[in-house]
Amino acid sequence: TTLKGTSGAAAVTMDTLLSGEDQTNNLLMTSGGVVRSTTMASAVTTNTTSAAVALPVGNKTIYGSVTGTGAITQTQAIYGGITSGVTSTTGIPLCTLTLTGTTAVYDACPVITANFPFYIVVTTATTGTGATGTVTGMY
Repeated sequence: TTLKGTSGAAAVTMDTLLSGEDQTNNLLMTSGGVVRSTTMASAVTTNTTSAAVALPVGNKTIYGSVTGTGAITQTQAIYGGITSGVTSTTGIPLCTLTLTGTTAVYDACPVITANFPFYIVVTTATTGTGATGTVTGMY
């Protein structure tokens, strides 16, 4: 399809199909080459459960890391749920990252296609000097 301007504007060819997702307030987010991310848990040094985090609909992956001095470990379990009160009991287990190594360890979940309104991170097995974990949702 070609649109022609009436004020001497150049012809515009519309051969590219755009896709997007509906966001809050009916805004349209157009998919592009930029990876967007949301921190789900940060500076986690104990075995704990994060606050519920909302992530946009669509495919996503979860990236986890743990850093420290010497031998370090942390297990990061990701759950999805339908309310902001999601827990490890009421949520659906989506992925578990078992991070074990020296100084810095990184891993990521396979692509998650399920669309839950809320996600939590449950950390366990946190050991090692200064072991500090971070979990990020990428979409």
